[in-house]
Amino acid sequence: MFKDQEGNYKLKVAFDYDDTLTDDVLFQLAKRLICKGHDVWIMTVRTSNEQYLEHCKRMNLEPKVEGRNEDLLKDAKELGIEEKIIFTDGEDKLEFYQEHQFDLLFDDDADWHTNPICEAGGIGIHL
Repeated sequence: MFKDQEGNYKLKVAFDYDDTLTDDVLFQLAKRLICKGHDVWIMTVRTSNEQYLEHCKRMNLEPKVEGRNEDLLKDAKELGIEEKIIFTDGEDKLEFYQEHQFDLLFDDDADWHTNPICEAGGIGIHL
């Protein structure tokens, strides 16, 4: 939590993308939080295009980047948070949650993401 320039408390919030931020109700919630000055991010287990290219190079595979993450990038742009995307590359979100000091995470996966965050003292909201 942090204070804005007027002294109001604001949250640093992360939304999972697939089956969470893709839900219109949660997309509108993210929009509203941004409008109210909260710091909203996307945190996904997806692999970024850069991470994907590194994996392809390491494995000597021909990459197919066209269209990758297009939906996520489009939604991030609509929300104005293109620079606030964390791609965990298949890793558990707890370390990223703690590293970025989020106040809460909205996610559809309780067992893998929200439960470990809650057990570590954070707030994970399972949807």
